Amino acid sequence: MKTTWNYSRWLLPFFLCMLLSAFSNNAQTLPFRLSKGAGTFRLGVVCGNESCWLDQCSVKKKGQAYTIKDKLWKEGEIKLIVCPLTDSNGFIMEISGERLPEELKLCWAFGACDGADDPAVTDNSIPAASCFHNVFSIEGNAFTTYYGESMKLRTVHGVSPIGSDIRLSDGHKQASPLALFNSGKKTDAPVISALYPWKPQEKLYFCFYQRADYNYFMLPGLFEKEHKTRSK
Repeated sequence: MKTTWNYSRWLLPFFLCMLLSAFSNNAQTLPFRLSKGAGTFRLGVVCGNESCWLDQCSVKKKGQAYTIKDKLWKEGEIKLIVCPLTDSNGFIMEISGERLPEELKLCWAFGACDGADDPAVTDNSIPAASCFHNVFSIEGNAFTTYYGESMKLRTVHGVSPIGSDIRLSDGHKQASPLALFNSGKKTDAPVISALYPWKPQEKLYFCFYQRADYNYFMLPGLFEKEHKTRSK
């Protein structure tokens, strides 16, 4: 019995490490939620008449990087690298792809700014219950979301790739990226969604922040700075 106990005790840390490793590799944190209820950012892909959300695909996470695969883009893969911002509540993201179909489009959506520490999340969607009092101001490839009580109005800003076709959409209709993009703006749960014609080998950047001022041309440099800081 004593020998058996020592053997089991020696194996226990090994099995625990294996279990924790498996849990970590399978953990999915898509879509991306800003802290303090400052919004939810969701990504999808459109290929012809088909579309899917990235949070519904095979996702492998390692550190700050996410590698995403799905039969919709065959043997290709999409890679996301996410870095928190040093100077503001928010994050910057770099998106790249390999072996992707030429007709592929990136869909993105943002909403659910309510200032709550615990958002009403029941699945991987942008929670419609947190979208009711969001007001969006869209200017080209950038936008500002206003939320909160009139005397305590808060804002969050976003910058997307130049050429994004941004529109108001219905947060209740997130069955697929195309369903959301074509849902129309008559709703009590407004979000914004967009399509972007993704060119092969093109790196894309997104940035969401509350206290800063960025333009798209600044994002590659900002990403390199934040990525190096987090990699040290």
